[in-house]
Amino acid sequence: MTGDQMHIKSTFKKDFFWYLLASIGPMFIGFIKTPVFTRHFDTEAFGQLGIVSISFSFLGMMLFSWISSCLWRYYSNYKTSAGLTILYSNLLFLFTLSLIVLSFVSIAWIMESDTELVKELIFYSFLQLIFNQLFLAYMVVIRLTGKSRYYTVFQAIRALLSLALALLLVFYFDMGISALVSSLVLVDMGSLTLLALANPAGIKVHFSQINKAALKQLLRYGSLGFILNISLLSVSYSDRYVIALYYDLEQVGIYDQVSKISQLSILALITVYFNTINPALLKVLDADFKGSLTRIQNYLYPFILIGIPIVVYLSILSEEIAGVLLGINFREGYVMMPYIFMATYLHGLSNFFELRLKFSNQLKWLGGIAVITALLNVLLNLVFMAKYGYQWAAYTTLISYVFMVLLFYYRDKEVMKLPSGKRVILWKMFLLLTVQYLIFNIFVDKMDLQREHRIALGLIFALTYFLYFRKSITELKIPVN
Repeated sequence: MTGDQMHIKSTFKKDFFWYLLASIGPMFIGFIKTPVFTRHFDTEAFGQLGIVSISFSFLGMMLFSWISSCLWRYYSNYKTSAGLTILYSNLLFLFTLSLIVLSFVSIAWIMESDTELVKELIFYSFLQLIFNQLFLAYMVVIRLTGKSRYYTVFQAIRALLSLALALLLVFYFDMGISALVSSLVLVDMGSLTLLALANPAGIKVHFSQINKAALKQLLRYGSLGFILNISLLSVSYSDRYVIALYYDLEQVGIYDQVSKISQLSILALITVYFNTINPALLKVLDADFKGSLTRIQNYLYPFILIGIPIVVYLSILSEEIAGVLLGINFREGYVMMPYIFMATYLHGLSNFFELRLKFSNQLKWLGGIAVITALLNVLLNLVFMAKYGYQWAAYTTLISYVFMVLLFYYRDKEVMKLPSGKRVILWKMFLLLTVQYLIFNIFVDKMDLQREHRIALGLIFALTYFLYFRKSITELKIPVN
């Protein structure tokens, strides 16, 4: 191994380690909060929280998330002292306009609501969305500047404080389920105050530098982000509204918590991986798009080699995970977990295709694929949930993501064209995982083993996989420069 290769491997490990720590904290907090609070609040309360939180997720995607996506896209272009000030100033102006719209929508919703709990949830969700979006935007700049350690420490402290405050508000001050949102408001408000005072990223804003040319560029790209984010969010979350249409809030609460706990582990690892590779990948896509294909393939291969087994082993142990992490009234949803695991993974996989289309200016194709996928998902939910039950929300989500990835593949087959040696390894991987999955589902499920024995067997399967592919895993080369 050359000195450059050793440096690349060392840099990747360092950044991956810090981003992993940053995600382990919130993931661990989620694994604590879910069993604690699903044993304390009932399914109907979680149903009300789910509807309000998902609604604000849509509002966040519509009004704010596309602004943060502009940071990822144009940071390299504006990367001079004066240039970044122009970027930050124009983005903050757009954020202010979105904030005004959000205020009107939230006030109207509160006035229309007829229960105090829903009004509380709307008010706290409004504040949390504002503070959280500002915080996340600042963290994007932190990640783009390579401050992985700072990002990790800040996120870990923030996650611990949010858990401690939620527990205090619920079990000491005897607050209702709105405490799960108000605790986030207080923590994010404090985090923003500290960031504003310390300003580790050196962000400067001058409203005199707001100009039409920059706004036009940002709005053009942001409009794509708006369509894309809303469409993908519809695939992930619109099913709650359909469940509420056909069933009760209890079913909404069950599905919402099962979905969140299923997405948490997979999404955390996907986020860690892309946080690590994005600064280098975006730079290559911007500077040398034609030459970026090999780089994307180098990132895709470990994403499959390590990601697919994680999905399979979590799927095998779905019932055990639900038994540990969910209250008794929520555990019936374990049958949906394997489908949510895989759907979340495919969403992450689609990022490779999405970036290629964005940087090749094929924005209409990207938006079209996203919209078609969202419409398909809504249609499938309306048809199958009404006839076969709310569990079909998980199945239709997976079907929609499979359909979307197939459309992406049809448009850009080169992304998946890996070298023959790597393809052979991946075929062996799929064969081994298929055999293990069939053994577990055909034989182990009929043996009525205790939970501890089933978990132990799942861990043995995972260890077998690692030992068999140890050489392929340890020799992975993932560039970060």
